[in-house]
Amino acid sequence: MEYDVVVIGGGIIGNITAKEIKGDVLIVEEHQSIGFPLQCAGIISKKCYESLEKPKGVVNKVRGAYIHTIKNTLKIESEKDMAYVMERKVMDKDIAIKAAKKCDILLKSYAEVEENKVIIKHGGEVIEIQPEVIVSAEGVRARTGMKLGLLKGREVLSACQFEMVNVKNIDDDFVHIFLDKRYSENFFVWIIPLEEDRVRVGLLDKGGGYNKLLKFINNKSEMFKNTSIVEFSVGALPIGYLKKTVKDNILLVGDSACHVKPLSGGGIYYGSLGGRIAGRVINEYLNGSGDLRRYDKEWRKEFGEELKTSLMIRKLFLKMGNETIDEIIKRIKDSDLVDYINKYGDMEKQSIIALKVLKSLGLSLGLKLIKEIL
Repeated sequence: MEYDVVVIGGGIIGNITAKEIKGDVLIVEEHQSIGFPLQCAGIISKKCYESLEKPKGVVNKVRGAYIHTIKNTLKIESEKDMAYVMERKVMDKDIAIKAAKKCDILLKSYAEVEENKVIIKHGGEVIEIQPEVIVSAEGVRARTGMKLGLLKGREVLSACQFEMVNVKNIDDDFVHIFLDKRYSENFFVWIIPLEEDRVRVGLLDKGGGYNKLLKFINNKSEMFKNTSIVEFSVGALPIGYLKKTVKDNILLVGDSACHVKPLSGGGIYYGSLGGRIAGRVINEYLNGSGDLRRYDKEWRKEFGEELKTSLMIRKLFLKMGNETIDEIIKRIKDSDLVDYINKYGDMEKQSIIALKVLKSLGLSLGLKLIKEIL
């Protein structure tokens, strides 16, 4: 087997990266089917959906969110659809089919990088390939990045999610976000409607997600009484800002590169942007006119500042208690910030709104926040 590029990982970002490359590309995927196991809440912005060339798998469209704290609820809404709820198995496969028209895909295969070569175990065989470029799209495990020592400083959160039916009193036009550290100290709980009485309910945190999610459901008995769990999934999410995502002829993309929004956990939009940038840089390199290290510069220029600013805001959030979070949401409710958010909110540039909110805090709340941080 001879290939110009080997992409390790056949998820969305691996396939998007591979599709961008003009050369002989092999995608190596460890699972026997694309899109399994489910490890994502499955909601993407309208902008992201369109940038992915409108893939199959839409099960619902939402036009806003309810943000709940211990005492207050903030409603963010638009007259138009803001986000799409996706069936990830369908979406991932649709994107993989488009990539497969240009690339080879090897399923149920385990790949490892050794001295710039890819050693693949497949069907009892060991295959050795020495491509010009290797792309790690291995997700949060990022075995190649770990081996190269590129993952320093990242934070990994655990995800737990149920798909449930017979859920009561859910408006399927809106997502629900619960900022309550009784259930998730390091992130939040979400309810994403799939249809009138079917939802995904999940959370991210440092650990213990299953029991925390059951506690949340038990405490929301009016909503979840007589419901059934029809799917249970777990996963993990990396958050951070890597100093390097290129070493020798190896590039990290997607979750492997921590191209994940620190404030919401979404990884598809920036992951796909980074994947396309990687593809363009690789094309120049294969043509003999480029340097792979330019990938590091280009993705930082495109969305690096958003990641860094969001990480700073996330550090503030981690220091806040429930009372402070509740006061901030109440302050937004009682001001004209709601109109501003409804008009200018962007799911892919979350730090802009977050900074606007922080700057609007009054003196007393600002001092309280500083006290909690210190």
